Amino acid sequence: MKFSSILAVASTFSALSFAAPSPSPNTLEKRLSPADEPAATSRMAALYTDIKQYTAIINSTADALSDSTNPLDAAAAGPKFTAAIASINALVVGATNDVNSGDLAKRQVPAGGLPAQLALIIVEIGGALNRIIAILGLTVTLSFLGPLVGSLSLLLASLIPVVSNLLAVVGALVNGVLGGLSLALAGLF
Repeated sequence: MKFSSILAVASTFSALSFAAPSPSPNTLEKRLSPADEPAATSRMAALYTDIKQYTAIINSTADALSDSTNPLDAAAAGPKFTAAIASINALVVGATNDVNSGDLAKRQVPAGGLPAQLALIIVEIGGALNRIIAILGLTVTLSFLGPLVGSLSLLLASLIPVVSNLLAVVGALVNGVLGGLSLALAGLF
């Protein structure tokens, strides 16, 4: 039972991350190219900064509950977690819309490039989700996770024209995050 639960969660995340729908040419106002990588990298750095505000809320809420084993306290934290994840999802959707429309402001480009910025975003979200799973459990967490996973998939799909090996880089990263998630889940069962 433990192994099959972990396998089911891992396969769900893998399928959603690699089955990202390609943006339709009708929905794109401007096709991105590798020349847009600095602007896309800057936009992902801004997204990462914004996401950290909401993962901080998740982490502070989780810290307040870490000593508590009261299920009522954990259930009361659920709306805070749900609101923070919804806010992160809205940020990801906004960034995807910016990328798809070509509305990428020229900013200072952070070190490491686009794959590094995406790695920071995925690891930040993954760490917050591990905290939520530890408190609310897997079933409750999965109930509000779907929109976020779908939004992240669309974001990655929108950035494929900028970095040709983006899926390989993100695939390796997602496998690493899933490994960590699997270990976290194994501790719950």
